[in-house]
Amino acid sequence: MSRRRTPRDSNASTVFTDVEPEDPIPSFFNHSFSTYRVSPLFVGDEPLTEARLSVLSRRLRDVLVGDVVRGVHIGLESSATAAGAQVGVLKAVRVRLFRADDVFGTGIQDSEDVGSAWTALSDEQKRGLWISVQYENTSYHALLLPTIQQQDKATPQAWQMQPGNNRSRGKQSASRDVSFLHLPLMLFRMPLALRNIVSDWLSTTFDCRVCKLALGTRTLVTVWEEWIDAIGIAARGSDFVITLAFDAPLADPSIATDNDDEEDEGPQSYKSGLRSIDITIQPQDLRRFVRAGRTIAEPRAKTGASWETDDRERRRLAGNDSDNGWAWLSSGQATEEQPFTNALARYLDHHLALNLFHPSVRVVQIAANGYVLASSRLKIVSKDAPNSSLSKATWMFITTIGQRISGEALPAIFT
Repeated sequence: MSRRRTPRDSNASTVFTDVEPEDPIPSFFNHSFSTYRVSPLFVGDEPLTEARLSVLSRRLRDVLVGDVVRGVHIGLESSATAAGAQVGVLKAVRVRLFRADDVFGTGIQDSEDVGSAWTALSDEQKRGLWISVQYENTSYHALLLPTIQQQDKATPQAWQMQPGNNRSRGKQSASRDVSFLHLPLMLFRMPLALRNIVSDWLSTTFDCRVCKLALGTRTLVTVWEEWIDAIGIAARGSDFVITLAFDAPLADPSIATDNDDEEDEGPQSYKSGLRSIDITIQPQDLRRFVRAGRTIAEPRAKTGASWETDDRERRRLAGNDSDNGWAWLSSGQATEEQPFTNALARYLDHHLALNLFHPSVRVVQIAANGYVLASSRLKIVSKDAPNSSLSKATWMFITTIGQRISGEALPAIFT
């Protein structure tokens, strides 16, 4: 006999404590998410049971409605908006576990790199954490996801419950087994105000740090090239759009000084140049780019610039993000793994005299027929039920971003 969900009290802002026979899984496809990274969550001795998750749900609900001692979040419902309308009163808050392959599909089992590693994990190690905040007119979600490492890596899996090091904690703590939950990738589908509150609550509850995850050029390019291998290129559909940004300030002649002997002009003598450019390619032309890229041995001839041989100069031009700068091209991956990028670089060099592989040129967004991936946002589109190819490509998304978080995919000069 099925159990009905009954409220704890008659208040409209209620947490339902009874669990349905089959809880729904998080909605992932066809939604835009903001990317965040999370340090290991301190969960202590007690595992995340249904009873503990229910307590955590009530505590988060108390924070959202202002039922806390300091009351710093009172009035959140009245200030939050969705699609230009009031979201209404808070109806329910749920914190629960879910299986990642229930959301993304079982395509990870078809991956040669990580499929066997995923299969060897226990059911508990395949789970993520789902935070659901339901208002009267809309709902918001946050997903804390496990990531998976390449099979040849010697480090332990990133999401495992790992015992703490008690060798130097004395007799009192030596008998305790402190555990951490590693769910490094967090996806938010919430407005900024609610996002900040949930992040603060996570930091306080689990003694962790939540911060924005900026995806750089290498991650965006790698995802697109692997997407082509997993899904292919459709002959019809929306146009492909890649957005390039530039970190190359230009000298401002209006602030030129009369003193020619002055060596340090200061930052005020520069102004920003071209900020970004969108390159649009029709679907039928994408295949031609990929075919041409596989025949290119050298995407661009050497120019003799200092950054081509000086890693320090390349790093200075690339900025603070170690995922930018195109430094990995020196390892020979350009020809083998980036056929589309090679062809695009050759095309831009020939028609626009634009060196795509200059360290100051960054890829900040790629919008393809099946997904949109930007520096801090992602969306995967599925018109029907996800098939095996889309599931495999989605897992590739999670794996690549997870490698970005763990630092495995950093260019050689930064490791």
